[in-house]
Amino acid sequence: MSSALFKQNVVELTREYISPALASHFEWSMDSPAHTITTIVLLLTALTAALAAAPPRQRVMRDFRGVARVLSALGMVYRFVTVMYLPSYAIEHDLFDYTISALQSFYTTLEFYTSLHLPAKLSSALMTCFRDLVGLAILRMIYTYLQSYRRTTFKEWKVTTTDRVFRLLKANLSVVRAELQKEEDKMEKSLTEELKDAKRKRTIVLPRKGRAAKTLMADFAKRGKAENKKWEDGLVSGAVYCGEKEHTELLSAAYAAFSLANPLHPDIWPSVNQFEAEIVSMCCNMMNGQMNGTKGDLSKVLDAVCGCISSGGTESIFLATKAHRELYCKSRGIKHPEVISCVTAHAAIDKACEILNIRHVRVPYKPNSYKIDVDAVKAAMSSDTIMIYSSAPTFPQGVIDDIPALGKIALEHDVGLHVDCCLGGFVLPFAKKQGYDIPEFDFTVPGVTTMSCDTHKYGYASKGTSVVMYHDKELRRCQYFCYPEWTGGLYVTPTLAGSRPGALSAACWASMMAMGEEGYTERVIDIMDTTQWIAEMVNNIEGLYLLGDPKSMIVCFDSKQFNIYRVGDKMAKKGWSLNSLQKPSCIHMCVTLRTVEHSEKFVDDLTECVEEVLEEGNDGKLTGNAAVYGMSGSMPPGPVNELLCCYTDTILKA
Repeated sequence: MSSALFKQNVVELTREYISPALASHFEWSMDSPAHTITTIVLLLTALTAALAAAPPRQRVMRDFRGVARVLSALGMVYRFVTVMYLPSYAIEHDLFDYTISALQSFYTTLEFYTSLHLPAKLSSALMTCFRDLVGLAILRMIYTYLQSYRRTTFKEWKVTTTDRVFRLLKANLSVVRAELQKEEDKMEKSLTEELKDAKRKRTIVLPRKGRAAKTLMADFAKRGKAENKKWEDGLVSGAVYCGEKEHTELLSAAYAAFSLANPLHPDIWPSVNQFEAEIVSMCCNMMNGQMNGTKGDLSKVLDAVCGCISSGGTESIFLATKAHRELYCKSRGIKHPEVISCVTAHAAIDKACEILNIRHVRVPYKPNSYKIDVDAVKAAMSSDTIMIYSSAPTFPQGVIDDIPALGKIALEHDVGLHVDCCLGGFVLPFAKKQGYDIPEFDFTVPGVTTMSCDTHKYGYASKGTSVVMYHDKELRRCQYFCYPEWTGGLYVTPTLAGSRPGALSAACWASMMAMGEEGYTERVIDIMDTTQWIAEMVNNIEGLYLLGDPKSMIVCFDSKQFNIYRVGDKMAKKGWSLNSLQKPSCIHMCVTLRTVEHSEKFVDDLTECVEEVLEEGNDGKLTGNAAVYGMSGSMPPGPVNELLCCYTDTILKA
């Protein structure tokens, strides 16, 4: 077949079955090698872009997707260069022309066949509906993309882009992998030396013969005595919130009594079921949630109890987010739900959004108060918003967000408002009753739909319990996991876990019953007064200043004269375990009952460390956290994530 005849056949086939515009372009471009090259590049660009977006069903396709993205991007660059600088290579039509022309050809063909088999009026009506549906689909697609790009900030785009570039380089350049592995090896060695006992006896396979219970108990006692000393001496920020000997013994006894209990089987352990219901009831009452609409009627109060026990604050926040997603997405047809929170929000909401495929919209805080910027929340609201996330208090600076203002926004837009009260749940209610300056934060605020409160922090229960509370039962039902079609039977659980340790619920109930309102109030007064005193002392130390207005249990500080992490490292050498924070760089102390007894030592040691740093000036060497945070601050998220994974790998290593 001659070249001319081949060209003519290609053109005719394209005109008849694909697109007249594309056929005309073929006819024009085949007369010039330059135009032919451009045409091939353009078609390859379209093909690779389609492959990059197509769902991968085979391994070859999965491996090709990354290459397809790169090739399609290069094709677009080539197209731009030809139009700008090589007009002789440029082509008249573009992919948009070809797409519209192809749709028109498809419509003409479809119209022809329907007219042959259907009455004229029916055929015309169907084709009109078809055009309307195609138009709606295109408009919907354009709207979705525009909304996505409109809500994507430059910072988000930058982070996503740099992460993709890093992963691409890591996957294809051995030099990058080698350098990264070198840093990970160095970090693993350093962490192993710092966190692992070199003389520790490791058990990496199941022992052939079991050890005697007496031997194991002696081993536990020895380990516990050595490792408990640090928090017993009040040298730890947060972590252990009570530690009173008598109370700890009570928790241990409660745990032992129900060590085999599983709330999944209320018919076997009804007491555990009762414990959990009463824990939820007491927490809802603390947050003024039970009195909504009850007018003081006790029967209605008990019926209004709405909440659930979870394994911790993270799961409580996850469950609240899931409930909002289920309710609002189904009732409003939202396909791309969004949650708005401040950048100071706990990382648990990041986890929840990642797992639940929810877009997490982060708004800034007000520079002076570190509270969520209410105006930024208003600007971020959209038709896809399902929940606003607030904190009482925030973990970094310990400030309480403006919950009433956020409640007004939530009511105005008819969305949910979650209050993360995990840290302050057993402090703020009692402090407010004692006259401390605590703003409104609970269910008395109109618009609040869910709250989370950790019983294993200032509720002084054993680690592993929290309570998530709901404004009404309809919303709480949305957190449940129901599977009626399972062959193992009708299956439902209120939380993510199936089997759960009933012993923890028993210990939690024992803690709350033993403390009572008076016990919590006495301890809250000590914590609040100590926090205020420490804040005042820190603010008077030369070189330091407070971040935010400490109204609960957090004292956060920074310096304008030196790297604050250097102070943290010096405090660590004195035995203190403080929390290093970032963006901005700062350190905080979370005051507990153990801190109350050693507050003067904390201030004295902090003053001494600051004086040492001031004497060293800028010549002081960056070690420990100062070096780690300094390095991470100068690196993009991709490499930092790799180092975080390396840290976790090291922790999990025997």
